Amino acid sequence: MQNSLERVRTVIHGSIPDRPPLYDLLRNDAVLSHFAGKTLTLENREEVVYAAYEPAIDATRPLVRLPEAERMVTLEDGRQQRYFRWTIWNEEKRYADSAAYAAAKRAELDAYDPAWSAEKQAGLDATLAKFADDRRRLGEVFYFPGIPGPGLQGIFGEIGLEAFSYYLADCPEIISELLERNTQRAIAWIEHLPADHGIEAGMLGDDMAFKSGPLLRPAWMRKHYFPRLARVIAAHHARGIKVLFHSDGNLNPVLGDLVEAGIDGLNPIEVLAGMDIADIHRRFPKLFLCGGIDVSQLLPLGAPGQVRETVKRSIEAAEGRLMVGSSTELNNGVPLANYLALRDAVLETRY
Repeated sequence: MQNSLERVRTVIHGSIPDRPPLYDLLRNDAVLSHFAGKTLTLENREEVVYAAYEPAIDATRPLVRLPEAERMVTLEDGRQQRYFRWTIWNEEKRYADSAAYAAAKRAELDAYDPAWSAEKQAGLDATLAKFADDRRRLGEVFYFPGIPGPGLQGIFGEIGLEAFSYYLADCPEIISELLERNTQRAIAWIEHLPADHGIEAGMLGDDMAFKSGPLLRPAWMRKHYFPRLARVIAAHHARGIKVLFHSDGNLNPVLGDLVEAGIDGLNPIEVLAGMDIADIHRRFPKLFLCGGIDVSQLLPLGAPGQVRETVKRSIEAAEGRLMVGSSTELNNGVPLANYLALRDAVLETRY
């Protein structure tokens, strides 16, 4: 019988494990309290959250978050940052118009120095130390740390999709140059990893789709995004790092482009957006999948029996290429009984 680390490594390297790994991000008070054996509070949050992961799952991704007291914080630039128990919301940055955005970003791009520096190395060292600390605290849970990419989500996330749409139309060269800067920065980060960086596989997150399809025209993505993504993934692969790509939404129109760019795995497989495990596995049998169990309707509202049946069908459809989990993160809306049904269905499966 394999342990969690062996089980996940087996999947990411293309072989069949003893059973499907359990993969999730735990942001559910009842589940965390159950597996830690102690009720989660703000006072014991650090102890309880990390204690719950190893008995609950085999693998997780960033961010392993602790619950927060609800509050509002004013950032240095005057924007509001709001803390909820399990999420943090940042107010979008505002510019007067497209010209003001272009001018601000042009100044930012002109000030960027691609040369590696002691400051950048210190930042890289601090990030690797945080990864190592999370691995230590998670025990036998396989940890997919966050790894850098072209950063499309960061560009539109700063300003919101409505403003981004205007800026993409009015100053498209700025958006392209920001993607290129992010790409160069990511590759420099990867190339300066030490030989003992310890990252076997990481999660490259870049949300790029609605439930109805990609946020941007596939033709634009094929010109401006996917070639840059391919460069970053090639750099990761050169350092021995497998790439788990994360994006919510319906990726079907660009899934072939993602695979051609070199991704090794896909998360979270948003079922109600039209992502189907059987179809993805049929089209791309070498791709490992993480997630795939609907967390918008089934897990919070379904009966345990429905959850079990869905999990069993999903496992069978993926033929050993699925790490079973929620289709984004296990939030507080999921009853403990439904997560236990998911977990039991996985534990009963043997390949």
